[in-house]
Amino acid sequence: MKLEVDFLEDLYLKAKLSFKECISNPDNSYLQDEIDVQIDEIILMEEFIRVQFFKHDITKFIIEVKLQLISQDSRLIGRYFYYEDEKRTPLDDSLVFD
Repeated sequence: MKLEVDFLEDLYLKAKLSFKECISNPDNSYLQDEIDVQIDEIILMEEFIRVQFFKHDITKFIIEVKLQLISQDSRLIGRYFYYEDEKRTPLDDSLVFD
């Protein structure tokens, strides 16, 4: 892994696309009922990217990307997390509303 701006931008893009897939999935239609704004109008703000290594093995790690979910009137309404491994394989995601 080489840390460059393009690498970080790509991770944020993947997280944003993953969020869009999450909210557009018909199985997740209940998410709209959990907030008082239109879910497809949420603004995604990049917060951080974290790399977590396992023990002393630098070849195995997980990348965590965190996005803030902001309403049209600039309120923080939640967070979205996207995870992938060292092979750039998506592992999981998590959506939390405040």
